[in-house]
Amino acid sequence: MKKIILSIATLLLAQTASAEITANSSWEEIFAAKGPYRIHAPVVYMGRAIDYTYVCKDGQNLRTIGPVDIVYNDNYGDGPTKFEVVRSEVLSTPINFVQKEDFCDASYSRVLCTPMTYSGSYPLTVEISVGRKMNKGREVYMFTKSYTVPDCASVDVK
Repeated sequence: MKKIILSIATLLLAQTASAEITANSSWEEIFAAKGPYRIHAPVVYMGRAIDYTYVCKDGQNLRTIGPVDIVYNDNYGDGPTKFEVVRSEVLSTPINFVQKEDFCDASYSRVLCTPMTYSGSYPLTVEISVGRKMNKGREVYMFTKSYTVPDCASVDVK
């Protein structure tokens, strides 16, 4: 009986150890890992923030791997905010971007706006940190790993 319990315990420990991810794990293994792992990736702005792990390179653009929900929120009135999915679509943005917007300063009973132009490039390789959620909501840092945005032709639509 003691040998059976010891065998079962050894088997459980072996399965737990094999499920552990490390900095040497592939991104496929990390994404597939179930459990307490948390991936903290930078974001790409496509009208809203999209996680780098959900974008691919499509020519001179970055686009989402699959459609994302476009949500309308009704924030009027005293009741709770209502969110409604109005459609789903694939979002994209140029890798090398130019963004124009007005910078407005409201002071002394007047508003003065100045047109501003921002330009930049999204990097195709970023550093992503991985943590593990512990008890009571705490999280411990595990490692940081380099991630390169894949070509859209090589990824499966999610």
